[in-house]
Amino acid sequence: MDSPKRSADQEDLAQLNAQLAELNERLETHLELLRLDQQAGGQVQRKLLPAHRQTINGVSCDYWLQPALYLSGDFLDFQRFDDRFTLFYFADVAGNGASSAFVTVLLKLLFSRWLSEWDATQAESMPARWLAQLNRELLDTGIGKHATLFVGVIDRWTRELHYSLGAQLPKALLVKEGSVLELPGEGMPVGLFADAEYPRLTYRLPPNFRLWLCSDGVLDCVPGATLDLRLKEIERRVQASTSLEGLCAGLRHKLPQELEAEGGESWELSDDLTIMVLSGFTDDHE
Repeated sequence: MDSPKRSADQEDLAQLNAQLAELNERLETHLELLRLDQQAGGQVQRKLLPAHRQTINGVSCDYWLQPALYLSGDFLDFQRFDDRFTLFYFADVAGNGASSAFVTVLLKLLFSRWLSEWDATQAESMPARWLAQLNRELLDTGIGKHATLFVGVIDRWTRELHYSLGAQLPKALLVKEGSVLELPGEGMPVGLFADAEYPRLTYRLPPNFRLWLCSDGVLDCVPGATLDLRLKEIERRVQASTSLEGLCAGLRHKLPQELEAEGGESWELSDDLTIMVLSGFTDDHE
């Protein structure tokens, strides 16, 4: 026959197990709600992205964006200003998840606002001015987030790319006549230093060019014992790739439309991964 003490201990243990089961159920419920919130946020974020495979003023744009989880700290945009100018940016906000994704929404809003306020003058200085203003905006928010960016204005009449950048790595890679080169330029991260200045750079785009931009998540998808070796490997693959699909296939990933068709998801990433390619000037018409 059980002693009174043993019976009391068993009752305490049963009560503790019941409390743990209740806490575990509540935790699972909260985690499920968080997952649903993240999924909803990811859907909203994707709606803010530009359309795939679009052509504006003789320049075509396509991209692939794969978050590490549901929300991404990577973001991009590609917009027509008028028959002459096309503007774009490519951003990688430090970290991932909700806080970084909120910054990408801010980028979208500010870019659209500044684009509507631009008077189409001094295109060569517009990217640097925008980065300087964005730097002030991020510092003023006090959220402690910074980003690397590449901002460009493509002039269809002169076929020039006016651009500025803030600590973009890997650097933008331009493929022309079978060779690949890094677009020159250095810049400070956006949102870290109040006195940061950003370069005003111009490059004349050749016929049949391809301009590749990759977030630093791509560095985790190529072999190489050092950063330099991985950057060289990315250059090699970019030079050998004639399409976005070709480069992505070499990274052992699938495109969003393929994932959706199969009803599955790609293997887990340690960081957000985004690739953007601009190409064009094969003729003078869209």
